[in-house]
Amino acid sequence: MKTLLIGIGNPGRQDDGLGPALVERLAGSRAPERSVVQIAGETADAFWAYQLNIEDAAALLDYDRVVFADATEDAAAPAGIAPLAPAASIAFTTHEMSPASVLALAEELYGRASAGFLLQIRGAEWGFAEGLSAAGERGLGEAERLFRAFIEETKWPSS
Repeated sequence: MKTLLIGIGNPGRQDDGLGPALVERLAGSRAPERSVVQIAGETADAFWAYQLNIEDAAALLDYDRVVFADATEDAAAPAGIAPLAPAASIAFTTHEMSPASVLALAEELYGRASAGFLLQIRGAEWGFAEGLSAAGERGLGEAERLFRAFIEETKWPSS
């Protein structure tokens, strides 16, 4: 099963950079270019972006599933992963889209969408500075554990 991890956020806004920090931790790369993550003999592609755009719908075409990792201040736990259904939403601009909207656009344009999942990571500090808060670091550790478990538990036989 081909998996794509997209980390969303701004590393220059403290915990808003949790999505990119997860990609960096798993892939060993801070660059936003696509990297490969190895987990228990499985591979996943990963990249991060400040925000999602309409072009990201095309990026999903080669994948069976996509995990969007993003910071939140509303999570009850340090991190959590849940299925995400395609849902078109109207926004002020198409230069910024929700993960559900990217899935919906892929479905509309290409007739299929990857299975979507949202990995929310709880943050606490959002100021203009690099580096994560203590709460963000805890969330990042839990997000890494959850993503690794997700890959290991949902392995499909090679085709």
